Amino acid sequence: MSQGPLDPDRSMWDLIAVELRRQRRLRGMSGAALARLVGRDRSIVSRIESGTIPLQLDHAEIIDREWSLERLFTRLVKFAKERKDDEWRLGDLAEQEARATRVRLWEVGLVPGLLQTPDYARAVFSVGLVRDLSEAVETRLARQTAVFDREQPPEVSVILNWVALEQPVGSPAIMYAQLKHLLELGDLPHVNVRVLEKSTGVHVGYDGMLELLTVDSRDIAYADAPHGGGLVTDPKEVEAFQVRYDRIGHIAAPVGPSRAVIQRAMETYQ
Repeated sequence: MSQGPLDPDRSMWDLIAVELRRQRRLRGMSGAALARLVGRDRSIVSRIESGTIPLQLDHAEIIDREWSLERLFTRLVKFAKERKDDEWRLGDLAEQEARATRVRLWEVGLVPGLLQTPDYARAVFSVGLVRDLSEAVETRLARQTAVFDREQPPEVSVILNWVALEQPVGSPAIMYAQLKHLLELGDLPHVNVRVLEKSTGVHVGYDGMLELLTVDSRDIAYADAPHGGGLVTDPKEVEAFQVRYDRIGHIAAPVGPSRAVIQRAMETYQ
């Protein structure tokens, strides 16, 4: 991913990348040596110093301790993570989806955007604060194209809450076409769609939607927040989302029974 030149005067993460390179060179240490110090491979150091990935807190603590920096990088990483106006330069969710080799989705009340039909997406956007409805729908469809129309599309696993099947969005015809689309996507060899049925009761999934992406052989997450979602890169935080997704998956119906649930829901919209 092209990131552009680092700008330590404007970005805390860029400052960390530049300062890490400077401190390493002051000590006459190679990138490979620093990688061994933090227990990772050489490419990790190169990507941190180029601004491609952020320095992780546990690595910052090791560097501070071994280089006697009195928690310099530990503090910088904490400050960077707290600055909402200085997010690490991951790019947006759509960019990461377009590069992902694996996509895992959980949705509480709606069909996920990557699986929505144009009419369903339009109905969803029409009840929000979207200024240009057509543009919003086109953007959503472009996300889908970038994921599903690739020469080597990612493995996609989707878990839907039963609410997404029973909550009407638009007309019955729109819902029928949407559920039919889910079944068609589920026929693809790299896509599986499962349903969490009403009988499961309250569960950890009600904390909100989440999306897990495998990009460049590492996992990142996207989760809802009160004022908009955000990408999560810290390994410990991502692991917590993975655990939540796994717990949801443990109680979801298998693919076959889930397909039957979707078919039954379709009948209610005929």
